[in-house]
Amino acid sequence: MNMKKMAGLLLAASIAAGLSACGGQDGNDTGSTTADAGQTTVARSGTEPAMETTSGRGETVELTFWHSMDSVFAEITEKQIRLFNETVGKEKGIRVTGVFQNWPGTDALTAAMSTDDIANMPDVIQLYGESVSIVRDYDRTVWAEDYISGADATLKKEDLIPNTVASHSIDGKMVGVPWGISALMLYYNQDYLEQIGSEVPRTIDEMAKILPELVATTDAEYGLNVRINEFELENWIATQGTDGTYFGNNESGHAGYMTELACDKNDSLKKFLDEWEKVVKSGAYKPIRDSINEEFAQGMHGMVIMTSSRIPTIAGLVDGSFEWGVAPIPVVDAADVGGAYPSGSGLFMLDRDNEASKAAAWEFVQFMASPEAQVMWLEGAGYIPVNLRTAELDEYKAAIAAESRLQVPYDTLMMATEKVVPAYVPNSSTTDSVIKDAMIAFGEGSATKDETFQAIVEGCERAFADYYRANPIN
Repeated sequence: MNMKKMAGLLLAASIAAGLSACGGQDGNDTGSTTADAGQTTVARSGTEPAMETTSGRGETVELTFWHSMDSVFAEITEKQIRLFNETVGKEKGIRVTGVFQNWPGTDALTAAMSTDDIANMPDVIQLYGESVSIVRDYDRTVWAEDYISGADATLKKEDLIPNTVASHSIDGKMVGVPWGISALMLYYNQDYLEQIGSEVPRTIDEMAKILPELVATTDAEYGLNVRINEFELENWIATQGTDGTYFGNNESGHAGYMTELACDKNDSLKKFLDEWEKVVKSGAYKPIRDSINEEFAQGMHGMVIMTSSRIPTIAGLVDGSFEWGVAPIPVVDAADVGGAYPSGSGLFMLDRDNEASKAAAWEFVQFMASPEAQVMWLEGAGYIPVNLRTAELDEYKAAIAAESRLQVPYDTLMMATEKVVPAYVPNSSTTDSVIKDAMIAFGEGSATKDETFQAIVEGCERAFADYYRANPIN
């Protein structure tokens, strides 16, 4: 492994504890195990992917899957794994063992990568967007493109929501496969909007105008609550224009490395701050986040902005005490494409010098993106099924009939273009803190719009420079 990769691994291990774009799952380590070291070693041939899934001796291929899901998300993950083992796995001689890793699940991987310790690597790992930089250049990363484009693949790109494909691609090739996906949404108190005679706002300007009235006329203490981190800011940048806008250069890191911001040069950051200043000046905006779920459910806020994965939680907390709904986040300009980028995680495969295991890992990844597995996310977690064919299932129809708000995030992703994607931001934990601190200061009135612009641009430039100083690009 060259020095560039070694430096990258060491820095990646230090930054991987950053915030997830979808609000990654926190959890306690429930006792993870290491990957099975007893697999037969087969030299990598460099030929087309082998689709055999058994060892050739009638033995079961044992796979290790590392994930960072806890609570209800872990329950659904284990349910998906069990169904695979009982169906496709049983038929093809594959058995998957799920292993929980503390979020974001990369510490053990980077440790194993630093010494090429394939015995203690997984066959498949769940990664969030900010961790893709760890594996994009790793020589043991098995690119999904090599399999999904194959004639024998049961999963095709056209089966997936278009911008989930783009979100997991570099230079037009899929490095991973979308798995647990959500979208940033506007949650609104319908009763409050009716009291002031307002429709759901479509633009930031429309939203800013009704905030004071929400506080003056209803029981809301604030018209809006959202803390703007990297996740939220990226969404407002990405959804600008008639076709979408990139947050960073090189198509936000999807066509080469993201080495600098693009939003400061294409005016999208300025346009957002110009509009957001109206929200700040409304005097009815809370820029920090405390117990946002409970506060919205108690009627403290007229509107909040957060991920779609909280729909089931909010439904339980509100419990019919008032009417509420979800909608796409208000756009910067009425002509913007809107929608949202797919936040969340994907599945990535690793080469542990076993061709049968690689082929088996692809069978597992295909299943985890299948309609049968994806529908499990819908009711329990509010995640968006990434497979377009999921909507044909009776289980999907029943879940939407029981909770119609779950359809809105899916429609929101479908309205966006393939340019509306998350950025592969270097040093994401630092840039997230830079943006959060700057936007809180702006929201609280201690920084001007121009000062906020400079703080974001200069802070991100420093973060990128620090990253590439330790991870020089050859």
